[in-house]
Amino acid sequence: MPANYAAHSATSTSTPRDEAAYVACRERAAGDATALIACADTAIAAAGQAVDTPEAATAFRAALRQLGDDAAQSGGEAARVAFAHQAVQVARRRAALLSGASADTTASPPSAGGDAAWTRSRAISCRAHPVPQCAARYDALLPMLRLPSAKRATTPEPTPGAGLPLPNCAALEADGTVGSALVDAFYAGYPKALAGSDSVEAVPLDAAALDNVVRYLVCVAGATDYDPTVAENGLALFASKRHGAAARRLLTSLARSDDAISGAARRFDAQIRGYLQGPR
Repeated sequence: MPANYAAHSATSTSTPRDEAAYVACRERAAGDATALIACADTAIAAAGQAVDTPEAATAFRAALRQLGDDAAQSGGEAARVAFAHQAVQVARRRAALLSGASADTTASPPSAGGDAAWTRSRAISCRAHPVPQCAARYDALLPMLRLPSAKRATTPEPTPGAGLPLPNCAALEADGTVGSALVDAFYAGYPKALAGSDSVEAVPLDAAALDNVVRYLVCVAGATDYDPTVAENGLALFASKRHGAAARRLLTSLARSDDAISGAARRFDAQIRGYLQGPR
C-alpha cells in the first residue's frame, strides 16, 4: 500500500478495496507505461462513479487529458505515467469534495485562463454539487496535477539507455577476459543506475533492453562461477518495483528454455531467488 495512503484517506471516498485493486493493477503492470496508465484510468473512473453525472465525468476526463498532454510535452512517457498516478489522487479528493465527505476547506482563487477544460469541469461539477466554496476548493486540487512538471524542471532525468546495450555472450567470449579480471570489468562497466535500488526505478527499459541486461548478467555470472559481485549488483533490477517482475519472468524463462545459456540461467536464477528471499 502506498506510503501516502493514510494522508489521502481522510479526504478521499476511495475504499480499501479500491486502493488494493489499484495497487495490484500497478504491480501486474510491472513498469509498462501503457498498462500503468490503464490502471490509473480505471481507478479514476471508479472514484467518480458515486458522484458524477455523465456530463461531469466527461468534462473531468477532458480536463485530465488536456493537463496530461501538457505534462507529456516536456517530460514524455515518464511524465505521462507520473501524471496519471497523481490524477488518481486528485480524482479521489474531487469525489470526496463533491460528495460532501471531505472536511478539507483549503481554497484557492478561481483558476485564471489557460485551463479552459478544467474551468468547464469545475463549473459543471459545482453546479451539480453546490458544496460550500466548491469552485475555490476544486481549484485547490489543480496544483497537484502540475507537481510532476515542477519536479522535472528541477530534477534532471537519467539518460534513457545510458550504457546500453551491454555485450552479449559471444562478445564476452571473444574478448577473452575471465575470472577476477572479468569481475572487475563487470563492476566497472555495469551501469550504476541499474545497480541502485532507487536509481533503477527511474531507468526506462523496453523489452529489448531488459532482455539485453538479463542475458548479460547471466553470461557474466556463468563466466565468473557466479561471483557474488554479479548477483549483488544485478539484484536491484530483479527487486525493482518497476522492472523486477518482468526481469524475474525473463530469467526464469531463460532457465527453462533450450537457449545455450539456459544452464547458467538456472543457476543464476536460483542465486537471485536466494538473495530475494533473504536468510531463512
